[in-house]
Amino acid sequence: MGKTKNKFGNNWLALGVLVKRNIKLYMKDKMTVFFSVLAPIIVLLLYVLFLGDMQAESILAMLQEQGVETVTIADVNALVNNWMISGVMGVSCITIALNANIVMVRDRMTGNVNDVISAPVKRWVLYLSYIISCFLITFTICLIVLALSIIYLAATGGLMMSFSDFLTILCVMVISVFSSAFLMVLICSFIKTTGALGALNSVFCTAIGFLIGAYLPFSMLPSYIQYIACFIPGTYSAGLFRNYFMGGVIRHLRSSVPPEVIDALLNDYSINLDFFGHPVTAGWMVFSILISIVLFAVLLVIFYSNKRTNFFMIGKKLKKKKAKRS
Repeated sequence: MGKTKNKFGNNWLALGVLVKRNIKLYMKDKMTVFFSVLAPIIVLLLYVLFLGDMQAESILAMLQEQGVETVTIADVNALVNNWMISGVMGVSCITIALNANIVMVRDRMTGNVNDVISAPVKRWVLYLSYIISCFLITFTICLIVLALSIIYLAATGGLMMSFSDFLTILCVMVISVFSSAFLMVLICSFIKTTGALGALNSVFCTAIGFLIGAYLPFSMLPSYIQYIACFIPGTYSAGLFRNYFMGGVIRHLRSSVPPEVIDALLNDYSINLDFFGHPVTAGWMVFSILISIVLFAVLLVIFYSNKRTNFFMIGKKLKKKKAKRS
C-alpha cells in the first residue's frame, strides 16, 4: 500500500516538474510568445481600422430601413465593438492553443520525448503534462487579450457588461480553452516538425475565424459554411462570448428599439445560433463544448493506446532514423 502511494506521489511530482518545464521552454522562445499575443491584437486592429466601420454602416442602414431613428451612432459602435471583441476571444482560444503546442512538436522532432520517458516517467504523465501546459499557456494569454479588450471597450464607451456577465465570460473562457487544448494536442500529435506547425498555423488561423463566424456574421457566409460551423466547438464558444459581451448593449437597445428589430440583429449577427434550423440556447452551447472536451479526450486516449499511431513510438522511429544517418 505504501509503495502504491509512493508511486502515485512520484507520478504527480513528475507531472508538476514537466508542466513547469514545458511552460519555461515556451516562455524562453520570446518570438513565439510575442506572436501568440500579437495575432489576436492584429485581428482586433483589422476590426478597428476596417471591418468595424463596415459593420456599423450595415447596422445603421438596417435600422433606417426599419424606421428606427432613436439609436445613436455611439450605441451602434458599442454593439459592433462588443461583437468584434467576442470574435477575437473566440479565435484566440483556438489559435493560441495551437501555438502553445510548439514544445510538444519540438520534443517529438528532436526525440527528447524518449529521453524523458527513460527517466523513467510514465507515458501518461508526459502526455498529460502537454495538455496541462497547453491549457495554462493559452488561458494566461487569453486573460491578457481579455484585459486589453475590456480596456478598449471602456475607452470607446462600449463597456456595458455586468459583473455577472464578466464572471460568465471567464467561465466560458475556461471551458473553451479546455476544448481547444484537447483538440490542438490531438492535431499536433500528427505534426513532425516545427516548420510544419508554422505552416499549419498560418493557414488554420486564417480559416478558423471565418468557420466560427468571428470575422463575418454567418448570414453573410455561404450555407455550406454555416453547416460546417455547426460541428466546430469554437462556433459555440464564439456564440457564448457574443451573448455575454453584448448582453449589456442588447438590454440597453431594447428600451428604444422594437423587439422584431432586436430579433433581426440577434439572428443576422450570429448572437442566436441554430443547428440545421433548430435554435441553440446558451445552455446547449455550453453542453456542446463539454461534449467536445469528452470526445477529444476519448480520441486522444484511443490514439495514444494504438502502437501504430502512438506519439512515443513515432518518436522512437525518428530517433532510429537519425542514428542510422549518423
